[in-house]
Amino acid sequence: MLSSCSTINAIFGPSEPESTAAPAGDQQLASENEQLGAEVAALRAELKQVNQDIADKKAQATASPKPERVATPVDRLWVTVSFRSGYMELTRESRKALSRLAKKFLSKPREQSIEVRGYTDDEPIGGYPGHRHKPHHPYKTNMALSHARATNVAQALIDACIPNDSVRALGFGASNYVADNATAEGRQRNRRAEIHLVRN
Repeated sequence: MLSSCSTINAIFGPSEPESTAAPAGDQQLASENEQLGAEVAALRAELKQVNQDIADKKAQATASPKPERVATPVDRLWVTVSFRSGYMELTRESRKALSRLAKKFLSKPREQSIEVRGYTDDEPIGGYPGHRHKPHHPYKTNMALSHARATNVAQALIDACIPNDSVRALGFGASNYVADNATAEGRQRNRRAEIHLVRN
């Protein structure tokens, strides 16, 4: 009589021994993992080098900062010269102040020229009907008076050695400045010449 094992072997044949070798798919995965690990390590080394380069550049910039070039404004109001009502002449004090201003302008190289802009208040030349007065100048309009004020300021700057081609005078007539012409303070502030630094 056959044993149970012999019966099974007789029917199905002897069982195959279990394989100890890893399947081909597992070997391929292991190889790919090893390759990916090497690539990740290389990328990490490259990133470390990039970070080091950035740190070195920052350290150099901090150690020796480059001087920044300051942009020059296109048009900047520098000084305002006031005038008495109906006058275009400069006072002695104004001439002294303009002489000091010219020395300051000439003391360093500049990329600007000077533009003098003259203004008046809105009172008609010679006053209003019923309140007439004799003007202290030969001009018939506020536009002409404003230009004469600007010209006198410009000439004072030229007399103080600023080159003639660096100064220009313009008249703008009656002005509404910060204060209104209806008040004495407003009229005074509108009787002026503005000295502007204008970029060439």
